Amino acid sequence: MIYHEDKSSGLAFPIIVILIAIIAIIGTLALSSGHQESARVWVPVRSAGP
Repeated sequence: MIYHEDKSSGLAFPIIVILIAIIAIIGTLALSSGHQESARVWVPVRSAGP
């Protein structure tokens, strides 16, 4: 005889994947928002010309 088993909706797996993705994005943003040194660009006082 074949018994019918109730299957779960499977909602937990997509929620876990989405939460992991959100945590990864927030972690990446937190690490990349650290202090960055400003670039120094040399600009001549007057341009070369006649």
